[in-house]
Amino acid sequence: MRLTVLGGSAACPNPGDASASYLIEQDDVRLVVDCGPGSVPVLRRYTQLRDVDAVLISHLHSDHTIDLVPFRYGLKYIPNGRGAQVPLWMPPGGIEFLDRLGDVFASGPEKAEPFFATEFLVNEYDPSSSVDVGPFHVSFTPTTHFIPCWAMRIECRGRTIVYLADTNYQEHLATFARDADLLVCEATMPPPPPGAPKSEGHVTGAEAGALASLSNAGHLLLTHMWQENGVGTTADRAREAFSGAITIARSGVQVTV
Repeated sequence: MRLTVLGGSAACPNPGDASASYLIEQDDVRLVVDCGPGSVPVLRRYTQLRDVDAVLISHLHSDHTIDLVPFRYGLKYIPNGRGAQVPLWMPPGGIEFLDRLGDVFASGPEKAEPFFATEFLVNEYDPSSSVDVGPFHVSFTPTTHFIPCWAMRIECRGRTIVYLADTNYQEHLATFARDADLLVCEATMPPPPPGAPKSEGHVTGAEAGALASLSNAGHLLLTHMWQENGVGTTADRAREAFSGAITIARSGVQVTV
C-alpha cells in the first residue's frame, strides 16, 4: 500500500499544507480518508476525482470534511468529468450533516436536488462492522474526541495502516493498532504546563510516540499539527517514546508499506 498525505495540518492549514486527508492506493484502487480544507487541489495532483474508488470520513468536524464541497463541484463541473457517483462513507449522523451542509451551499436550480447525492453515493458506515473497498478491509473503533469519532484499521494483503483520527490518549487504541506497519497519529497539542489539565480531545507528540511504542508499530506518521507548536520539537518528543521510524505528515509526503 502507498499512502500519500494530502494534508497534515490541524483545524487551520499550515502554510503550504492542507488539513487532514490521505490517499491510500493499491492496484489502481484509490481510497481517500478524510477531506480537510485544501486537500482536493493536492488530490488532483495524483488522480482524477472520478478515479477515486471511495471516500471515508472519520468524524464531522470541518477540518476533516469541508473539502467535500469542492470535491462535489469538481465531480459535477470539471469538463468531461461526469461519470458514476463516487462512494462516500460517512460516520453515523453523516447523511443529516451533508443535508445541512448542502443547504448552505446550494443555490438556484441546485436547491431542487440533493446537493451531495447527485455526485456521491452516500452511505453511513456501522462502526461495529467493517467496509471493503477493493482490496482494502476497513474496521473501526471509537476514539475520545469532542464529538463522536472513529479510528480506522485498513488491512490489505497482510499489511496494515492504522489511522487514529482525532483523539486523546487511550491505551485501547494501541491494542486496536497492534503491529500496524504504519500508524497515522495526530500530535496536535504541546505538553501541558505543570498542573494544567491535559486536552480532552487530542494528544501530544510524546503521547503519539507512546501509542506507537505500545502498539509495536513499524512506522509512525505524525499528523494534525500546528506549526506554531514546533513541528520538529513535536517529533523530537515522539522520538523519546518511540524508537522506530517517524515521518512528519505534510502535503505530498508518501509512505509505502
